[in-house]
Amino acid sequence: MSEHSEVNFKRNQATILVLNGILLVSIIVLFLLHFSKDDKPATKAGDKTESALANQLARATHSIAFVNSEELLQKYLLVKKLTDQLESERKNKDADFSKRQREFEQEAAYFQESVQKQSISEESAQRIYEQLMMKQEELYKLQDDYSAELAQKEFETNVILLDSVRNYLHRLNKKYNFDYILNYNAAGAILLARDTFDITASVLEGLNSEYLEKYPPKK
Repeated sequence: MSEHSEVNFKRNQATILVLNGILLVSIIVLFLLHFSKDDKPATKAGDKTESALANQLARATHSIAFVNSEELLQKYLLVKKLTDQLESERKNKDADFSKRQREFEQEAAYFQESVQKQSISEESAQRIYEQLMMKQEELYKLQDDYSAELAQKEFETNVILLDSVRNYLHRLNKKYNFDYILNYNAAGAILLARDTFDITASVLEGLNSEYLEKYPPKK
């Protein structure tokens, strides 16, 4: 099984990747909208001056905002809740697998000792050996099954988080009517963005407010 730090790292990376999923399409749409408005036929790339490009950008009227996904991962209360649930499940599976592995190792050690002392017949030794090999295969399968189950759980967790954020942004945008709300993080494709476009704080406040209404703190 993976180490605790590896699971957390992979989980955060997986969530960031899921939140990045719509970024590429958004950037392509922005590119087409911003740079295909000139009615004149395209000439050589070098013929476009900075002034002409500035005029093209000035004609664009699209309103854009962005949300910092790294900050969402750190401060959205639902992330902590789902992360804790996933970690608890991982610990339970680790404990169960470790218990079964210890039992197998004890049986194997006892078998080896019995063979060395010649306290069992050759026929019994062969039968026990085959049983131990079957148990070992079952352990390998159990390990693979647990890994697959945890990976599926991580995927489902990411989908829940993404749907939660998307649903909130759809509702929020009925009021503000942004043309695009993009995802931003340090490892993403957006290299620079004005702080005035950053709506992360407002989104976090709204998400956490709705979370606390649904899951009020226990007194």
